[in-house]
Amino acid sequence: MRDHTVYNRSDKKMNKLPNADCVMFDVDGALVDIRRSYNTAIKRTVDLTLGYISGTEHNYRLPNLVSDDMILKFRRTGGFNNDIDTSYAICLGELVHPHSDIKSARAFLYRLAENTDEDGIISAERYLASISSTSTIMKLKKLLAYPDPVPKSFIATIFNELFYGPELFRKMYGLEPRFYFGKPLIVDDRLVVTKRTMNLLAKKFNGNLALVSGRSRLAAEISLEPILDTLDKKACIFLEDERREYAKPNPYGIIKAMKSMGARTAIYAGDSFEDLLMIRRAEEKSRFKIAFCGIYGCSPRPLETMKHLENVGADVVIKNINQLPKILNKVS
Repeated sequence: MRDHTVYNRSDKKMNKLPNADCVMFDVDGALVDIRRSYNTAIKRTVDLTLGYISGTEHNYRLPNLVSDDMILKFRRTGGFNNDIDTSYAICLGELVHPHSDIKSARAFLYRLAENTDEDGIISAERYLASISSTSTIMKLKKLLAYPDPVPKSFIATIFNELFYGPELFRKMYGLEPRFYFGKPLIVDDRLVVTKRTMNLLAKKFNGNLALVSGRSRLAAEISLEPILDTLDKKACIFLEDERREYAKPNPYGIIKAMKSMGARTAIYAGDSFEDLLMIRRAEEKSRFKIAFCGIYGCSPRPLETMKHLENVGADVVIKNINQLPKILNKVS
């Protein structure tokens, strides 16, 4: 597909901020292609969870229930930056309204995604309660024990065992894995950003480069090892390691990172509506000025995502993070 660069003509922030104080990055979908790692973790978590609950984990009746398109629909709502939240919403939907065939199950889960919003799992539970009952939802929430953390939550434990694998799971949680003992899915992350790009940006912004990511520090450091030395590590925020209430689109991470760098203006590069909501809320709570650079190349539906990012108000939309230095040179 031909590269596209889209400027939102109603908002000239990118033109005003070529000399911003800093650049902040999302990791997933911006610096790292996660389609074979996190997306696969969602798919396998759903299959394993529903299989265990139904008692047919080795012959689950709806294998490969989750598609990349389904994941994308949830992510576009602005409330599902956390992939365990997505796994939970899908499992809860299928448990509330079970199906005998994959076509009807997927159609229902697409409808569930369409009825969620930036409230994330709360909006999913709200919609499901409207077609079922509050008591049913509460019973299933107790069964899944979510959003309790590892090891209390069955679904969170399965997801993290899959993603980290046995060795890293032990390192992360100090626990023995119970459900999965195979290859860690994190090894299927693909680093997109190049060291050259990060060096160019580090030079342009005097080393003021930071991450504001939903990942844990451990997961980020593993997948970003080749470019870690270009980042201001004290300004990097890893929201998986913070209290759940600080998750995107809460502006906590943006504000903390910018204050750490002494920045008043910034560019944030991310791939989702949730990222955009986060920076707009940061602007509302502060005097910061932040331009949003939307990235679409790691999406399962790149052209659709490009149009979506343009429509929700991204200041500039590019296919690949490595185009950013060239874009900044054009607008300076």
